[in-house]
Amino acid sequence: MNSIAEQQRQAYEDIERIEEAIVDMMLQDLTKHRYKLIREQKISTLLEQIQSRSKFLQEIEQDESGLRRKESAGMADNKFDEFYSRLGDIREYHQRNPDILVHPPEVEYLRYKNNPEESEERERVLLAKAEEEEDVPEIPDVLTFIGSEDEHRLDTMFSGEERLGRYVDLHEQHELYVNLKDSGHPTYLDYLADLHRIEAYPKRHKLLPEYMRYLDNLREYFDGYFSRAMPLFDLPKAREEAIAQFETEWSERKVIGWTTDTNALYCAACDKQFEKSTTLTAHLGSRKHQKVVARHDASSSDIKRSDSERKVAMAECIIRLYVQILGTKIRETRANVQRRQALTEEERDQEIDDEEVVFVEDKDDQQIYNPLNLPLGWDGKPIPYWLYKLHGLGVKFSCEICGNSVYRGRKAYEKHFQEARHSTNMRRLGIPNTRQFHGVATIDEAQALWERIQMDKKREVTNVDTVEEYEDSEGNVFNKKTYFDLKRQGLI
Repeated sequence: MNSIAEQQRQAYEDIERIEEAIVDMMLQDLTKHRYKLIREQKISTLLEQIQSRSKFLQEIEQDESGLRRKESAGMADNKFDEFYSRLGDIREYHQRNPDILVHPPEVEYLRYKNNPEESEERERVLLAKAEEEEDVPEIPDVLTFIGSEDEHRLDTMFSGEERLGRYVDLHEQHELYVNLKDSGHPTYLDYLADLHRIEAYPKRHKLLPEYMRYLDNLREYFDGYFSRAMPLFDLPKAREEAIAQFETEWSERKVIGWTTDTNALYCAACDKQFEKSTTLTAHLGSRKHQKVVARHDASSSDIKRSDSERKVAMAECIIRLYVQILGTKIRETRANVQRRQALTEEERDQEIDDEEVVFVEDKDDQQIYNPLNLPLGWDGKPIPYWLYKLHGLGVKFSCEICGNSVYRGRKAYEKHFQEARHSTNMRRLGIPNTRQFHGVATIDEAQALWERIQMDKKREVTNVDTVEEYEDSEGNVFNKKTYFDLKRQGLI
């Protein structure tokens, strides 16, 4: 067993090597978002190791058991005796285990020095050279800080909408918000745009359990998102500062959205919120309410009321902080949703395949200026306004047959009638997707047109004898049926 001094020295050495590994990774000029995210997660793991070893060193320095002081005293009294005693123990150990493998500690941290993108480029060059020379070279195995398990973990860590932490995925939270009372049923784009105004929800409904569940769900998502997409961000410190600020503003009644008393349609004794004054009046006269009032005095009810309001207000304050920190990602998410709405299904699939090519980040990291909220082009920048007006992208068309899908511009709308999605939905209605139905977007109109076409076909079959015309020798014109009837009678 190593001495306490040796354990202390080893801990200091590990901390120095970990710090050196972190510096090596930070100095690497990476361009791919995937590699940047894995690097941040690796650094976060190494920082946790530093904290663990620092805690161990702190425990050694405190020396509550007294073993460190006892060992130091023994080494001071018999310096060489203690040295040769431990040297003998080491020699005896290696004599008993002559074939044991020795792993130098510096080897473990060598892989943090290598840039994964440079390693990929070297491998690509060697493979290209092998194809030209028709020879299979021996590609050296260069270790980097990225392993196969890191790639797999990263692929399963984020949803498809989050795109490896570039965007946020708040569809579940949007669904919860839409189902709240008096939420206004905003679209997903409007929900993202107004998320920073979380206090705008009607105050008379904020004490309902559905609203608190929505806040808890939203806060849990943001907590998980920070740990996955921004592992180096000091979230606990920011949360503590926000709570301290909230406590000050709450005591001074300056919290946003809670500066005035809550709507009077609330029973403090029963801790219930009502929609109408008539319902509250009937409740106040009920026996159940009278029993509750008899058990609790007014002061305890006010305290209960204040605690419920304070809990909701604090949750809103924390979420408001999260939205402020993630403001850029939320705006980029909204722009990405708008951009993807203008893409076809094939273009969306191609974008997923070319993920690293399309989403290479700009080193300048400048925010895109888009005051007119124009759609983004293939380069991720807003298209020119004249092009926006030329293609009529400000006009939206919906197709009920395709599930009320919305298409921006006449060109995209006209094109979708020949796409597989529209043809499949037409076949489900029992209607062929012919040219006659081009421009028909509602189910009722398509079914009515199909019935009219079928009736016209039947009418053509029944009236075929009256359509064909025949002429006799005197120049008289008859239809087919009349002509042959007169001919059989010998009249012509």
